[in-house]
Amino acid sequence: MNWRKRFRTFWNRYASQVLRKILPRLESMAARLSSTDDTQELSEILATYKMSGFPLPMSFTDVDTVIENALSTGVHLTEAKNAEFALAVHIHPYPSNVLAVWVYVAVLSRKS
Repeated sequence: MNWRKRFRTFWNRYASQVLRKILPRLESMAARLSSTDDTQELSEILATYKMSGFPLPMSFTDVDTVIENALSTGVHLTEAKNAEFALAVHIHPYPSNVLAVWVYVAVLSRKS
């Protein structure tokens, strides 16, 4: 699958790592098990980058649906030459084979 046919895709591994840490806490907040504040970690990214993106929570049905939901955000459509992307996924199991999937997709551009 090639979502960005005209552009080379650069991944920001640091931002992906930060988002990967945030997602389990978002699941805990959604389940009302926690009320942690993730602004500190995000502020470290936002000090250097402009960031646009968001977490997508969903029930897992199949991989194609998860991909379709990430694609429907349009984050990949940016045409900025200095665009970098971040992606993180967290899967949380529940009883009866229910899985909560969190996908965080973001596009970043370095501040001038």
